[in-house]
Amino acid sequence: MCSVLIGISAIATAQNTKNFPTVISGNTTLDSGVYSVKGNNIVREGANLIINSGTKLEFAENAYVQVKGGLVIAGSKNDFVTITSADSSAPGMGFEILHESDLPIRVDYADFSYLKKPIKLSKYWLRPVVDITNSQFHDLNDDVFMEILEIDKILLKQDVDVTITGNTFGNNASGMMISDAAWKQLHINISNNVFSRNQFIGRDYNGIFTTPLFLNYNEQDEQLKQPDLKGNSISYNYIGFIGIDTVEYSPVYLTVVGSADKMNISDNYYGIAASEYLTKAEENINASQRAPYLEFSSLQETPSSDLNGHVYEIMVNGVGVDHPNYDLKIDRFTDVIQLVSNKPVLPTPNYTVSYVYLDEDTLRRYAVNQVTTFEQNNRLTKITLDEKIIKKHEYGFIEVGGLIDQNGFDVPRVSIGLKQFLNENREFFVMTQDYQKIPRVDMTDRIYVLKDDDMNFDPDDTSKIVTDSEILQNQKHWDVSFLTSSTVYFGDLASNSISLFLPNVRPHVGVRLGYHFNPNFKFELSHNTLMLAGADNRETKLGQIRGTNYQRDLSFRTMVYDLGVNLAYYPFQFTKLTDIRPSVHAGITGYHFNPQAEYEGTWYNLRPIGTEGQTIDPNKEPYSKFHYAIPLGLRLEKHFSQRFVLGINWTYNKLFTDYLDDVSTGYFPDPESLKAANPELGEVAVELSNPSRLTGQRSTSADRDGFAYFGFIATLKL
Repeated sequence: MCSVLIGISAIATAQNTKNFPTVISGNTTLDSGVYSVKGNNIVREGANLIINSGTKLEFAENAYVQVKGGLVIAGSKNDFVTITSADSSAPGMGFEILHESDLPIRVDYADFSYLKKPIKLSKYWLRPVVDITNSQFHDLNDDVFMEILEIDKILLKQDVDVTITGNTFGNNASGMMISDAAWKQLHINISNNVFSRNQFIGRDYNGIFTTPLFLNYNEQDEQLKQPDLKGNSISYNYIGFIGIDTVEYSPVYLTVVGSADKMNISDNYYGIAASEYLTKAEENINASQRAPYLEFSSLQETPSSDLNGHVYEIMVNGVGVDHPNYDLKIDRFTDVIQLVSNKPVLPTPNYTVSYVYLDEDTLRRYAVNQVTTFEQNNRLTKITLDEKIIKKHEYGFIEVGGLIDQNGFDVPRVSIGLKQFLNENREFFVMTQDYQKIPRVDMTDRIYVLKDDDMNFDPDDTSKIVTDSEILQNQKHWDVSFLTSSTVYFGDLASNSISLFLPNVRPHVGVRLGYHFNPNFKFELSHNTLMLAGADNRETKLGQIRGTNYQRDLSFRTMVYDLGVNLAYYPFQFTKLTDIRPSVHAGITGYHFNPQAEYEGTWYNLRPIGTEGQTIDPNKEPYSKFHYAIPLGLRLEKHFSQRFVLGINWTYNKLFTDYLDDVSTGYFPDPESLKAANPELGEVAVELSNPSRLTGQRSTSADRDGFAYFGFIATLKL
């Protein structure tokens, strides 16, 4: 059935796909729909191509669009224009900006992925304005994903501004290259961008293809405009140089070469130990080519919350692991992963926590069992792992992806334990020419347990940002519960009706020690102390409501003490404080009881008397005061804080004795024989056994007795 649905969906998509215009000679607007871009396409001089929200371009292999006129990509917040390849394994090229034109190049809210070169400003690309803003570039692996080459300075009539701001460049194995970063009439502004989680695996240190940002900066006179490079987060980008004996896994930031004397790269965030590694990076560059001195006197300690969302701190089992020198092995002891982001993040339906391991010549990605919670106003993502695959396949790494920020920007995927993974498998990777082209297989497509019951959220709706006080922590934990209730007795000295008549109330207190071993099940050790009572004399308060129709004047009370185990099942995984969570429970208990009755103000134990002739007839065995029971019940619970839960509880105990009340189907004994068997009590024994001086059976019901308790339960999570 799934295959049929997938086939129908694919056919419907193909039928709705339009062909991108091969030649655009006049102003053309693409407002919505999917467009297939094949071969060589051109926007002629004087023509303007406008692409609006709701539009998706799918490039065939090596297809590209030459723009000799203007290009305006105008997506919107949470509704990006999507520009990608029809087949990620056979990527297309992208947009190539050619020749001089008075028309602008503007890219706003675009999503570029799986292309060789999404944007290339070829030599002599002269335009008055180039704005690339509020866009995201990810999964681009072909050396340089954005290239800005030099322009013909002789043709310049006015200043040229290139603005690259508010973008996210993440999860790429390629970078941005600007071959002429600044001169008198050219001003390049690279500000408030995120360059994060770009990884250059299996490459040599060569500067151009192993950093997310490469600038060629040649200062010629003091009137030159230095490129603005500030407010960015250029953090947690790594190169993995794989040798026969070891793996050098080091942070990379940016490369600046050229004849300029110096360049200020302060006022950016570069991650942990940035000064140390920036200095090393500068020394490596200067050792091989001419480069300006880099000034970074003032570095940001944390990335600004005004930037697009990205993770800037990772902890595993409470220990920070994102330092450039960290060496972490993912194994069965890896329990809790914490990701700290610069702003609130949300899960998408594509949220994944995967374990990636090498199987022969294939990287297999396995979606692990885990529970994710969001804390600290959704700036802390806490992942609790519970997965056997990690024990079965060693030397893998964890990958977390599918988070977005409030504005709909993807949070770059995070790899944890990649250095150790590369090192343990380096013999294979040394023989592999391109890490990015290793076959990859998804082993399963699981549904993930998220602490947000609404996966189809609107990112504009800030009410979906849950706070610490609203989200529940449902991972494995212990708790202790206290119960207080009123008991209800079922037996020979009560009718079948249930009443809340106040004189019927008898106290119950209980305690539970519970362990939640998964989100749906809880194991409990239980203890209860309670009182039960009954009477069939309708002249008494106790007998007025629940008394039987028999005028035997029999009554009893007993204390019950039990100890047992329960298993509780929670069918729904509610997550917020406003939720009310039902559960059912069952178990087995062992209990002690001792029925008593009152005569002239004194309470007497009934079992030693033998009220049905047990002490008279040697063939009758006294009933046992120790028995087992099966408790069955349900609860409704609500969280009032992260740790405190209050609810109501009903539990019925199925018993396997008919003597809880000391009354069964035995016969009233002969008074004289009973007095003889109880010489210390005499007539009192008869009053307790048969106060109305009846004959025959004491009860006609052989049904076993039972009891229940109904009241409140308070739980404290430990």
